[in-house]
Amino acid sequence: MVVQPNGIPLPFYDFPANLRGKAVYFVKKGKKALSKEKFRSEIVYGDLSSSPLEHLSALVDELLVPLLSNKRNHENWPAVVSQDVQRHVNSLKSSVFVVAGQVKGKTLLPLPVGADSFTDNDDEKAERYLRNSIHQIEGVIIGWSHQVHEVLRRKSSQPLFEGLNPEPMVEIDFWESRARNLECIFDQLRSLKVRKMAEILERTESSYFNSFKILFQDVVNALKEAREINMYLKPLKSTIEALEESEFDQLEPRLAPVLHTLCLVWAHSTHYRMPSRIIVVLQEICNLLIRIAIEYLGPEEIFKAESDEALVKIRYVIKVLEKFKEDFEEKRNNLQTYFKETEFVPWEFASSLVFPR
Repeated sequence: MVVQPNGIPLPFYDFPANLRGKAVYFVKKGKKALSKEKFRSEIVYGDLSSSPLEHLSALVDELLVPLLSNKRNHENWPAVVSQDVQRHVNSLKSSVFVVAGQVKGKTLLPLPVGADSFTDNDDEKAERYLRNSIHQIEGVIIGWSHQVHEVLRRKSSQPLFEGLNPEPMVEIDFWESRARNLECIFDQLRSLKVRKMAEILERTESSYFNSFKILFQDVVNALKEAREINMYLKPLKSTIEALEESEFDQLEPRLAPVLHTLCLVWAHSTHYRMPSRIIVVLQEICNLLIRIAIEYLGPEEIFKAESDEALVKIRYVIKVLEKFKEDFEEKRNNLQTYFKETEFVPWEFASSLVFPR
């Protein structure tokens, strides 16, 4: 049962797919009809959060892990069973932690079991625990490497390779999200607990210490790249938004500012000054123009209109798109004027790569 904004409860027979607010549920324990006298014992009831994953995370952290990790609750269990249960519950905790971060667009790095229980001032206890858990720390480093390398492998061009027709805001959002996510990973790797882990790996001469250093340096380099690209793409965002909000007959004067901004990005951003990256955003701009042109022409209406009127609209669309190609070639030929303090790097790629559609 969900309470609507007007305060009226709305019942469902099934769990709602898109829960926007808090809800309560009532589930029968059996198939028999409920009795007035014992209905409380014949149903299971409770409340549902609008964020079920956060609800599950809290359930695992605050109930399942303390309950199943407490050795007094399995004193009579064989040692192998006890250890296996603890291993599975800790694995579940880490998995839920990671997935909860992914939903928020963050890569969260799970710490070794028990590492988050020390206080920052309890250095002796922390170090004693970490020394006794060197193999567990090494396993965590392996897991982190997979997580981080998965982030680093992602490319903004992936939607194009998948045959989709992404628009330029996809590129801008990708680098903004990437910078934010790498910032989150960087902060985690600089935390006190992780630094203590690295110190133990170094002192014990673990072979994984070098892997950790490489991992950290990869994150630092990727973060530096993402920060710079995100900073230079921000001015492009306003020009793209202006295009998106325009009717097709308003596009022509707004095309040159977009290409001008791209030339400035190419001249000043050392990390974005790569043909593979500038081609991606140019293709996405073309996709945006094609979409606006299709909406302007109205394929379903174009054949119903008078032939003269339809021909005028088609010719106008061709004129505007040809103007964009002319502006592109003009910017390519005059690109050197944008380089004031750095060495000139021309656009040497073929125009057909920019206009594949």
